[in-house]
Amino acid sequence: MARSRDLTVDIAKGITIVLIVLSHAIVGVWHAETVDDEARGALMPALYLVHIVVFAFLSGLFVARGVEKSGAARYLASRAALFVWLYLLWTLLQRGARVIGGPFSANQASPLELLTVWRPEGQLWFLPWLLAATVLVVLARPWASALRGWGLLVATSVMALLVWGWEPNVVVVQGLAITPFFVAGALVRGDRLSELVRRLGVAALTAAVVVAGGLYALVVTVAHFAMPTAASPDRSPVPLAWGVLGSVSGLVLVLAVSALLARSVGTGAVAALGRRSMEIYLGHILVGSLTRAALVEVGVSDGLVHLVVGTVTGVLVPVLVWWVATRVGAGWLFAPPKGVERRLAGRPV
Repeated sequence: MARSRDLTVDIAKGITIVLIVLSHAIVGVWHAETVDDEARGALMPALYLVHIVVFAFLSGLFVARGVEKSGAARYLASRAALFVWLYLLWTLLQRGARVIGGPFSANQASPLELLTVWRPEGQLWFLPWLLAATVLVVLARPWASALRGWGLLVATSVMALLVWGWEPNVVVVQGLAITPFFVAGALVRGDRLSELVRRLGVAALTAAVVVAGGLYALVVTVAHFAMPTAASPDRSPVPLAWGVLGSVSGLVLVLAVSALLARSVGTGAVAALGRRSMEIYLGHILVGSLTRAALVEVGVSDGLVHLVVGTVTGVLVPVLVWWVATRVGAGWLFAPPKGVERRLAGRPV
């Protein structure tokens, strides 16, 4: 009997994208002054410590397979087309919305800011960083030998410690701290992760959840830590060490929980969200702004309601937009035009 597909990665992406949307909902609500600093301060650092780290690791898992399947040049061309297209298009959409104002007027932009594409708009910094990390890993081929693998992991880890907790609003530079997690994903590889998950029993995965969860809880409740991709006022060695421990333990926690959920029934919805995580990531900021404005318009000022409704709409509405777009010829909202993709794949347009 053929083995069923391992859903660990999809579920991990689903969990992570919900955490990302929640964190940005908190930021939006806080800026709108509908929730107090204390509520934001208790949850925000904990989320920023782990969610984008998990995304970076998961993004690296299938790089080696892509290179082996398509060749380095074609794989890089397809990745570059995807990330550059999405970055420029969604920068225009998201920053253009701030230029127009209306529900987006809380942080209104001037038309000239549309030209400053080297300054990432909100969450979109992840795309140019991801392209740069992909180029680095494909050229270095760390999976080719242990020396290359460990050398790249150590080098990027040293770089990460130097920039951990520093948040420059410049493409590629913003996000450097999570590069070793991407490299680690490329070294682990998706097929090996699936095989490891299959071999580990429920008891071992549960133990991993307990240990990693305990360490993560210790960091976020007791320690004074620096976050990898958010500005941290104290970047001295001790906060850096706590931050790294929190990010690593949080990554292991999410992966172990996802592996356990993959063995359960009723997790298909979470896995489905994971398969649409990029679409959610691209669209949730615009949807969150509209949701927040609509709630304020009807007189809802309770911060918890804003967070719950903002997170739910931020997750589900982009999926609905993607579903409609793929059926009305607007799939270019979430992928390069078909002609570009066919040329890169070596097929006739």
